[in-house]
Amino acid sequence: MPLMRNGGNLGGINFDDMPLRKLGRYFWLAWFTASMGQFVDAYDTLIIGAALLYIEPLWKLTPVETGLLAASAFIGVALGAVLFGPIADRMGRRLLYIYDLVFFVVFGALSAFVTNFWELFAVRFLLGIGIGGDYSLSPTMVAEYAPARRRGFALASMNSFWGIGSVVGFLSAYGMAVAWGNTSPDFTWRFMLGSEAIWGLVVILLRMGILESPRWAALQEQLGRRVKEKANDVVKKMTGGKEASFDAGVAKKPSIKDLFAGKMWIVTIFIWVWWPVADIAFYGSNMYTPYITKGLGLTTPQMSFLASALYWAIALLGYYTTAVTYDILGRRLVTILGSTVMGIDMFIGLALYEMKLFSTSLAFPLVMTLFTIYYYFMNFGPGPFTVAMAEIWPTRVRATGQGLAAMFSRFGAAFSTFYMPVLIHQIGYDGAFILLGSAILFVALWSYLLMPETKGLTPSQIEQMVLEGGIGILARKRGRRG
Repeated sequence: MPLMRNGGNLGGINFDDMPLRKLGRYFWLAWFTASMGQFVDAYDTLIIGAALLYIEPLWKLTPVETGLLAASAFIGVALGAVLFGPIADRMGRRLLYIYDLVFFVVFGALSAFVTNFWELFAVRFLLGIGIGGDYSLSPTMVAEYAPARRRGFALASMNSFWGIGSVVGFLSAYGMAVAWGNTSPDFTWRFMLGSEAIWGLVVILLRMGILESPRWAALQEQLGRRVKEKANDVVKKMTGGKEASFDAGVAKKPSIKDLFAGKMWIVTIFIWVWWPVADIAFYGSNMYTPYITKGLGLTTPQMSFLASALYWAIALLGYYTTAVTYDILGRRLVTILGSTVMGIDMFIGLALYEMKLFSTSLAFPLVMTLFTIYYYFMNFGPGPFTVAMAEIWPTRVRATGQGLAAMFSRFGAAFSTFYMPVLIHQIGYDGAFILLGSAILFVALWSYLLMPETKGLTPSQIEQMVLEGGIGILARKRGRRG
């Protein structure tokens, strides 16, 4: 089937060329509600890391049990992502997008009342199913709502809410630790985990007013299917009532085979390897930031939470650097640059650890500097690609592609969160530096070899480029032959 350049109504305005500043408040509401999915994911990741500092001594957990609790939600995320994605491609994004976080609310609240290890493991797993659904849906919604010209800004700034959720999570943990940590540690961790339900409920209420994805709706209309909200009506809501043309992608029935058509299989395998390895570096540090910094010399949970919040607040600038430059420098360059600096930073940390400088009065400034650089370049680097990759998949299978990618990513996240406390216990913190540094340097090399560049391209243009093999260094060789 030929690629269709205009999936929506042919009006005088090309929606895909519109700057974001000309879009109405509805677009920004849709963007904000999707971004809040990143917020609750980060809040959950950081708050369980903080809670484990109290649960571990109270329940006398072994390193293996600590790792299993940390990884339990990721197992649920893998299941939720792979279940919700295909359903959203066939039945629509909107309803699943609204209600996937019901899991987060219900099981977040229940986690405050568990009485033993296995109960907490079970509710964390079930909570993860809802987060997994959102992994496939939130980036899909932004990728399909945003104009192609500034889609990079929309996706990268959406990802910044992961950083905001991290800061809020650490500051919340700090406040709870100061209020009750010394006098009632059991109540402290229960309040930490139970607070997640409040954020999930807020996001569900905000999403009630969001309409269907216009690009998905346009494909259904082209296939002769009925949709509740017509694509052009959604676009007009963003353009202030003006008619606009837009590229919805290729109108075909969704099939998982589309992820392997032509040269698309190369990109699919690239992402299925890239994301789990990147998540070893992301979650091995994110979830255990208080754990690692406490071991490197910040002796109390309160000091560790506050330091973590401070360098995450500074590192937020990395997201906004990416947002401003993503549609100029492109996804590949930003990812390769950031990953390389992160890897070098971790091996510098290894050298400092071997020199025993974390045992001196320099511990606080060294930890602050080391992790601020690491997180800044995570955010001005590979981090935003975890949502930006949603633009690569064809519209008809976008949620499926993103969901399967998220499923594979959880293998890396679960591995690092399970293995990190075991590694530190068996080898020491030098093992953590080696694991994080090696994983992220592999990401830099893998990105150089096979990451496609999608800046400014419409869905049909991206699909055509990928099918023809315009990927990574293959694109450069293809360009020289041309």
